[in-house]
Amino acid sequence: MKALRPLSLIDAPVRGLMTKEVKTVEATKTLADAVKVMRDAKVGCLVVVGKDKTPVGIFTESDLVKKMAEKGHTIASITMAQAMSKPLTIISPGATIWDAVTLMGRAGIRRLPVVENGRLVGIVTERDVFRLILSQQNLLLESVAESIPATTREQLRGLAGHFGLGPPPGKASDDAE
Repeated sequence: MKALRPLSLIDAPVRGLMTKEVKTVEATKTLADAVKVMRDAKVGCLVVVGKDKTPVGIFTESDLVKKMAEKGHTIASITMAQAMSKPLTIISPGATIWDAVTLMGRAGIRRLPVVENGRLVGIVTERDVFRLILSQQNLLLESVAESIPATTREQLRGLAGHFGLGPPPGKASDDAE
């Protein structure tokens, strides 16, 4: 049986990780409009688009908090063009996940719109990257566990139990108190 090799963050393209259904809001819409869309869609950000649907900015929960802290405005009087974060940092779908992680880190952002030929095609978030890393770790751990003989696994469980990291030897984790 051929061992599965987890995808490398360096090699995998963004298009395989991105969420393709991205919620957007027009730059002319109000803060109140955006908040309603975010609430109804249960999302933490909206990509702000111009009249031609080209991405021009991003509006996040953090932007909402900043605008609400300002005095003299109501959520009905602030447009997305005024409330959004800009300039918009973007990445192409052919870029690697490693490129996305690096770009997000350098820019200090948690959400990265994916744009191809001026058109929004997806978004990559910090959460997407964490899920990928966790899934790769689980795949690696499962692969390693399968290659260890049963007696050695039992010895490792005993050692883990000795240090308070798991059930004692011969006792299944379901039997633990």
